[in-house]
Amino acid sequence: MATGLSDATELLQRALHAGKIGCWAWDADTGLLTWDAPTTDMFGTWLSAPTVKSWIAAVHPEDRAAWEEAWGNALEPGTSGDFNHEFRFIRPEDGHLRWIVASGSAEFSGEKATRIVGVLFDVTERRTVSQAHEEAASRLDAIVSIAADAIISMDESQVITMFNGGAEVIFGYARDEVIGLPLTVLMPPQFRASHGKHVQNFAASAMPARRMGERGEILGKRKNGLSFPAEASISKALVGGRQIYTAVLRDITERTQSQALLEQRVADATRDLRLEMARREEAKAQLIRTQRMEAFGQLTGGIAHDFNNLLTVIIGNLELLDMRIQDEKLRSLLQRAQDAAGMGSRLTARLLTFARKRAIAAAPLNLNEIVIGMAELLERSLGEHVTLATSLEPAPWTVIADASEVENAILNLAINARDAMPSGGKLLIETANTSIDVDRMDAGVVVPAGRYVRLSVSDTGSGMSEEVMRQVFEPFFTTKDTGKGTGLGLSSVYGFVQQARGAVTLASEVGHGTTVTLYLPQALSGLAAAGDGHHGDQAFGSTGERILLVEDNEAVSEVVSSQLETLGYVVSSVASGPEALEVLARPGGFDLVLSDVVMAGGMSGFDVARWVQTHAPGMRVLLASGFPDAVLQSESPGEPRPEILRKPFSRAELARALRRTLHPGTAG
Repeated sequence: MATGLSDATELLQRALHAGKIGCWAWDADTGLLTWDAPTTDMFGTWLSAPTVKSWIAAVHPEDRAAWEEAWGNALEPGTSGDFNHEFRFIRPEDGHLRWIVASGSAEFSGEKATRIVGVLFDVTERRTVSQAHEEAASRLDAIVSIAADAIISMDESQVITMFNGGAEVIFGYARDEVIGLPLTVLMPPQFRASHGKHVQNFAASAMPARRMGERGEILGKRKNGLSFPAEASISKALVGGRQIYTAVLRDITERTQSQALLEQRVADATRDLRLEMARREEAKAQLIRTQRMEAFGQLTGGIAHDFNNLLTVIIGNLELLDMRIQDEKLRSLLQRAQDAAGMGSRLTARLLTFARKRAIAAAPLNLNEIVIGMAELLERSLGEHVTLATSLEPAPWTVIADASEVENAILNLAINARDAMPSGGKLLIETANTSIDVDRMDAGVVVPAGRYVRLSVSDTGSGMSEEVMRQVFEPFFTTKDTGKGTGLGLSSVYGFVQQARGAVTLASEVGHGTTVTLYLPQALSGLAAAGDGHHGDQAFGSTGERILLVEDNEAVSEVVSSQLETLGYVVSSVASGPEALEVLARPGGFDLVLSDVVMAGGMSGFDVARWVQTHAPGMRVLLASGFPDAVLQSESPGEPRPEILRKPFSRAELARALRRTLHPGTAG
């Protein structure tokens, strides 16, 4: 028997050592803890006679209260006497943190615990791995939950097992409505039969995944029965001997609508180009180029700048020739060249507008024409469940605004209205002439006195609470679900109208719809006609002011100098910012500095303007640039800046800009 007991003891010790299990005991009379070698490996050799107090001192501070409570419960008479607790332990001798699971059982003599005997497990590695898995799972859940795209998992029978928030937004189903249903519920009927064949081919292929767009555009079906264009990626994996599939689907409805709008604009531009181009093939090539407008979205500021410089030289020289040529036949040829140059300028502006890199280009507009021109696009965008109606002013006043910004504002407001009417409703777009004699409050917004064309977009949707209305124009504020709204739609509308010196008002009531009204100022007759005729700039001629021209492009410098001289200004020119500062530092002075923004030599027009503001605050500065706004903002982030004259510019535009800068408050 002794030999058997000895063998059993040795086997037990080996098992404990192999399992990294330590044994310990606490004696109530001495207050000391005793433990074996594996426990020493866990806790270290920092104490020769450890006590419960010294043990607690090395327990992680966040775990001490729970440890003491578990220990106290084990010593409580009338209980099971079990001590089971998982805690973090910081070894005092080296600072290493370990996760420990302690289990023990108290022995009692009457109402008093005499000792506790137990074992210890070091579960640090297990906890580390588990924590890593939990963090990875949490990160994956977070990504899946906030993803704007639909993420859907299916089993080998194509039954839906996961449906994220993005999928709920895109398809209109709650996840509980589709979990357990076949994936074909999300497809138009005409594609369901072929879906099974596609899955079989993919399952049999060696490819683990198929990227988005490889199969081209597909169609999905929303809960309301409407189909929409989409791109999808799919992957497969073998889990537990069973094949699972995960699909990521992106709704490209807005992109498709934008492409349709773009194609319409391209068609309009092509009709204009055909009038001036001798060969039909040229027009066709231009159409192809403009249809690839996404590629032009990558158009760099440098290319736009160089092209605008060329157009500045062309337009300026043509205008100078126009002043000298009297022969009507030659003037006819010259007019054709001027028309072509102007068309090139408008084409560049369109390209930069589509790429969202163009500064606002105000021009006389008839709002009725814009609303009518967008009606067909809006009807397609709104869907069959929303009825579009218009009520237009019979003879609207002309306004000065950017046509693209007005179109974008209407489109933003219409899309917001559509989203506020998920079950359908009515969208009304109105225009009306409005005269305001004194400043007045409209829906909590001050509308300054003046004559406006009022553009209103009204819906019969869910409406807004007062709290939402207070924040609705703030950037990045949105009431839409995650991934469905950026919070920039209404704020961009607000910014555009403010830049147009108008006002935006909002009226809404929960359950009774919303009306957003844009007040755009009526154009002064002089402004509307300022560009008419060949010599409309003469009213803005000079009285002999001195101008320092700073331009690093020699051709541009020559033509702008000639334009300034014909306007009556006294011109000196330099080719860089440092040269400008050297000249400005000399006695004599100038009335105005006209500087390009981006120049060689390491000094920009903004640098020149800052120097003038500091050293010659009475001198005026006018900047000129062919770069888009994104580049110019990076040149002077967050600081006031002089007026920027956009290249290419005509002599009339130059004259008016100079007059505004030299004489603030002058019409023009």
